[in-house]
Amino acid sequence: MKKLITALSIAALTLPALAEDVVISTGGRGGSYFATGDKLANILVEYDYAASAVKSKGSIENINRVADGEAALGFAQLDALAWWMNRNPEKSSSLKVLGNLYSECVYVAVNTKGPIDDEGDLQSKKANVAVQKKGSGSAVTWSFMQELESDFASGTTFYQGGLQLLNQIANNPDGEVNAFLWVSNPTNLEQRYLKTVLENDDLELVDIKDWDLNDKHPELGRPIYSFEEPDVAKGMIFDTELNTICMDAVVVASSSADDDMLDDVVDVLTVNRGRLFDE
Repeated sequence: MKKLITALSIAALTLPALAEDVVISTGGRGGSYFATGDKLANILVEYDYAASAVKSKGSIENINRVADGEAALGFAQLDALAWWMNRNPEKSSSLKVLGNLYSECVYVAVNTKGPIDDEGDLQSKKANVAVQKKGSGSAVTWSFMQELESDFASGTTFYQGGLQLLNQIANNPDGEVNAFLWVSNPTNLEQRYLKTVLENDDLELVDIKDWDLNDKHPELGRPIYSFEEPDVAKGMIFDTELNTICMDAVVVASSSADDDMLDDVVDVLTVNRGRLFDE
């Protein structure tokens, strides 16, 4: 019996340590967050972690999962993180930003003959802005814009979206909803909302340039938005130009997470970034 116990003890000592479980909270299956998270998980498996990407409803759910210990890493828009920190100040120090994924920009489409002509109109009572589902990245962006510039809260917010709504705006300049806001990776010129706007003479994009949106966030120590001129189409087919605000999509982790694991993630985001984004 003693020989058996000794043999089992020796075998246990020689077995390799179990890989650390790394859950990455991403986004909807088929979206860019999920695809990027799946790539990151596959790379971390090569680093000897038991990594997996799990789908979610987006930035806020990802942040909550990391804060509650349900995920080791989460993807989030930087404005969503700032929005969450403003509402959960007691938990803010428990999270850290490991690095950037890519940029995301704000797009606002309106009818060319409707009541909204410019950013000033979006800050007036006549603005009826659809921002997709409550809790979505677009809805959080609109809410945070209102925190930085209260005039954006002068109108009415509608929690709906999609191509059907965009077509309603195009077909009815005096409809109940007169603006549609969404957030997207500016390098994706095939995004369907953008293509719909460019190919419809009754739709146009509104510039967002209010300087109050450049305020620095006290917890994160930097402005959330930058003012950019993202491309809206390939080549010279369209002469549309856009000035708008953009923010980083970031990787969020718990401040108490294993330092070696966090260093490996930072290594992927910096030194080996090309593997994640095919750069």
